[in-house]
Amino acid sequence: MTATDITGLGVSTTSADALAAYERGLDLFLRWRGGALEALDAAAQADPRFVLAHCTKAYIAWRMGRADLAIAAAGLAAAVADDARHERERSHVRAVEAMRRGDHRSSYDVLGQIAERHPTDRIAVRIVGLNCITQGNYRGGIDIARRSLEASPDEPQYLTMLGFFLEQSGYNDEGLAMSLSSLARDPTSLYTYHAVGHAYQARGDYPNALETFERAASLERYPHLLWHLAEAQALLGHDRMTRDYWASTAPPLPLYERVELLWRLEVLRGAPADEAIWRDLAKQGERVLADYADWQTTWMHHWLGVAFARAGDWTRAGQQVERLRRMPAGRPSGHWSTLGVALLEAELAIIKGDLDAGVRLMAPAIADLHTLGGGSREQKDIFRDVFLEVHRRLGRVERVIELAQERLLANPHHVQSLAALAWAYERNGNAALQRQACRQLVLRAEEVGLAPVAPELVAARRVLEVAA
Repeated sequence: MTATDITGLGVSTTSADALAAYERGLDLFLRWRGGALEALDAAAQADPRFVLAHCTKAYIAWRMGRADLAIAAAGLAAAVADDARHERERSHVRAVEAMRRGDHRSSYDVLGQIAERHPTDRIAVRIVGLNCITQGNYRGGIDIARRSLEASPDEPQYLTMLGFFLEQSGYNDEGLAMSLSSLARDPTSLYTYHAVGHAYQARGDYPNALETFERAASLERYPHLLWHLAEAQALLGHDRMTRDYWASTAPPLPLYERVELLWRLEVLRGAPADEAIWRDLAKQGERVLADYADWQTTWMHHWLGVAFARAGDWTRAGQQVERLRRMPAGRPSGHWSTLGVALLEAELAIIKGDLDAGVRLMAPAIADLHTLGGGSREQKDIFRDVFLEVHRRLGRVERVIELAQERLLANPHHVQSLAALAWAYERNGNAALQRQACRQLVLRAEEVGLAPVAPELVAARRVLEVAA
């Protein structure tokens, strides 16, 4: 009798224990809960010839950047490939075999074919969806999620996926509603809390964003959720809390996310880190690249480039620029061979003190930031924030007003933009508009919980006191 998974797809194992452990491991991964690899190891122990257990472990390790585990699991899958009785399983073997060779593009192509033919193949759908983020292909993510929902209505994974990609495509209300409906069906999924938190943050609802990420972290301290908490606290001027999350050891934040947080604090909050910290991050980056360079995402390579430059290792920073430049043109690289590499070059210019070159290099990428892959819209917001800040430092008043007003249309609580407007109106002598901007900043600050000692809030209150 042919065994099937919980969605009815055939699987080549006769062990009930192996199948149960496989389902547990896959479920944990999909919901961003710990223990997925251990559960898949248990599945393989119960049935060493269960090919999908090995393939799924390979995919998860791949996403973790653990090339050693991914290659080993792919090798085990290849060794038992003849036991795969279903074409879908044989396709998975081809995907992990391509991955093992370092041909990640072919892996994604095969996984895309699996997801199209079998829209309830949960691991294929998730990995292909993640690649849509890497490529900046949010429309593709919407299509994949809707196709899977047609086959499995009300499945929380697909509801969350659709909600996330709607939000990323600019449909915040629709995306948030979809993700909240998914969370109601499964209130233990960190993956869904993440999508809900994203939607709140995008609209500037920082209290709800923080509450959402904190609730998720109370279930399990998933590293990326801790980064979101750190990022939100940085946006609200709580620098010490940001550094507390940054220094987390249980679990530690990924290297590239720690680099991003320090860059935000340094450029946007005026709180530079000790030079020794940057040198240590750069050393960690060296070790990552020595072992697993081809297994890092474009997003990771970008932030490693910033770390190298900030530590003064211009040779390695330049190598990261060239690595991005050699990537495929257009969507396959998420436009990182052109727009993305220009962002990194801009950041290197800023570190060198050449602000004019920084804004000139950044401008095309900022204009088309929605097409850039690598990270989410909210992760890419740091580029908008830095772009605005550098224009302010250069004294370009009218451009600062234009950028700040544009940002406030989507996020009326974006304190940096309100502070930039107050600065700009002061510079061009419009006292009435300066006071209005300061009043809005104070009101918004109270609503979102901006740190009382945040310099922009202190400055705004001082203006209003003088005006009174």
